Amino acid sequence: GIVGFGIGLATQGYTPIAEIQFADYIYPAFDQLVNEAAKYRYRSGGLFTAGGLTVRAPYGAVGHGGHYHSQSPESFFTHVPGLKVVIPSSPAEAKGIAHLLRECLLQIIRYPWVKHGWSGKAQTSH
Repeated sequence: GIVGFGIGLATQGYTPIAEIQFADYIYPAFDQLVNEAAKYRYRSGGLFTAGGLTVRAPYGAVGHGGHYHSQSPESFFTHVPGLKVVIPSSPAEAKGIAHLLRECLLQIIRYPWVKHGWSGKAQTSH
């Protein structure tokens, strides 16, 4: 799936971003995230890493979709060694977090402002 492909790219030195439409849909990737990506460095004795992977998924109530579009599964992942869960409050903060955590094993970035129509921009410098 999307996350498995991203893990494979990350193990080869790329920095993929796997985008999950809603956090509710991340459950099929649970095994890949918890048992593959999070443990890859540990299982190899530090020789290999999937550290370039970013997984993004909007979470929480969206006002429609009920039980399929309103879950918040981030707590499952906060208890897994090797995974980093971050919840930025704006695009600028997300950009800064992604830059600072680039060397982390795995980042799960949630975008709560997407469901609220927040339209800020991350500033870029040239």
